[in-house]
Amino acid sequence: MENLQKRKFGLLTTTAMIVGIVIGSGIFFKTDNVLAAVDGSVFLGVLAWILGGIGIIFGGLTIAVLAKRDENVGGLITYCEMTWGKTLGYLAGWFQTMFYYPALVAVVSWVAAMYLSELFGWTAEGTFFGVAFSWVPAWGYPFSLTEWVVTLLIIVFLFVFNMFSTKSAGKFQSFAMIVKVSALFVLAFVGLVFGNPVEVIHFADAGLIGGGFFAALVPIAFAFDGWQVAPSIAHEIKNPKRNLPLALTFAPLLIMLIYIAYFVGINAVLGPSQVMELGNNAVSVFAQKFFGNVGYRVVLVAVVLSVLGTSNGLILGYIRLPYALGLRNEMFWSEKFAKLNLRFDIPFFSAVFTFVVSMFWLLLHFASTTGSIFMGWTMFSGMSVDEISIVLIYIFMILIYFGVLKQFFQKKVDSWVFGALFPILAILGAATAVYGGFQSPKVAVYLTVSILGIVAGLLVKPKHS
Repeated sequence: MENLQKRKFGLLTTTAMIVGIVIGSGIFFKTDNVLAAVDGSVFLGVLAWILGGIGIIFGGLTIAVLAKRDENVGGLITYCEMTWGKTLGYLAGWFQTMFYYPALVAVVSWVAAMYLSELFGWTAEGTFFGVAFSWVPAWGYPFSLTEWVVTLLIIVFLFVFNMFSTKSAGKFQSFAMIVKVSALFVLAFVGLVFGNPVEVIHFADAGLIGGGFFAALVPIAFAFDGWQVAPSIAHEIKNPKRNLPLALTFAPLLIMLIYIAYFVGINAVLGPSQVMELGNNAVSVFAQKFFGNVGYRVVLVAVVLSVLGTSNGLILGYIRLPYALGLRNEMFWSEKFAKLNLRFDIPFFSAVFTFVVSMFWLLLHFASTTGSIFMGWTMFSGMSVDEISIVLIYIFMILIYFGVLKQFFQKKVDSWVFGALFPILAILGAATAVYGGFQSPKVAVYLTVSILGIVAGLLVKPKHS
């Protein structure tokens, strides 16, 4: 079945999608996790950010080798097929459809709700949208009833937005990128100029690299994650063999530089101890310290738009995945998934299905946070749905990188730089994130269950595909 979607995204929108999806929630609510993993060492934190950045820079350059040769619907599905065959391509598509995207949509939308609640003062315990009611459960911010309702509203709105106005969704992605990059640039500049970066960076900490350093790579992988979404719209990018590789090259480098500047800047002002103590609220205190109440709210608005841009980009890419599997006749109800609404240029059945799966993962996220903390659902404690998905996606990425390396030895890729050097560096970067993921206490159990769920996708794959 042929793809009928129009090519409507240029180089700027594609780059904006990568930057807009990657820069969002992670840099704001994972900074304290990175510091905690390296025992408050800013120097080790910077090294970890660099290592994580190198991983996606060379990962993007490696993916670009495949992107130049194929522009079919499917993104990573196509690249898994090109390197290891249709079975791995299907499993990659099944994993992204049922595990990866919906988990991130749920978590990132919740982060947007968290900062919205802070912006409007909906954080008091026992209140619903700032108003006290006797029936409201005493769940503390950011796991209160208000945050969950706002999260649901965000997900519903963004799915409807992407279903009925795809071009506007793409434009919002570009707008959100400008806002978030500007906000991070201002915060980083203020921190580096008016803080004391020299005092918080201790080069002697290099001798303290250990398991904590690699554990820091998991939240960093989350903060860098999302660049893999861009290939999923390759069939809608103008001149994708040129524009997609360029976007995959420049966007990760820009992101790494912005992240490091912000990380050093906020620590230079508040100090590592206070950043860890404040957790997700560190950016708010940082902004209020320099810009006062008005400036603090302006920064929070920018943060909210930043995170909404990430969630929007994830949904934009997500609703096209079942469509890609449907076109390949590799999904149950393939005819319905592959059907495109020509008026809105969107696969409606695919969009509704992905919304339902996102709701399931939102329930899991609720169970692992509010459920385990306030309701005694201990079986879900220690489960981080976002980080499990990140570790799994890097396993698939490593397989693709090895596939490009294999094609180099088969002389299908001429350049040793693109066919051997870049894939090896990409493998090393991704492997460190996977290794760090296994430092978490329960991650092995949940990864095993998730892998079984991925393999179970073979049971529902149409026999004739």
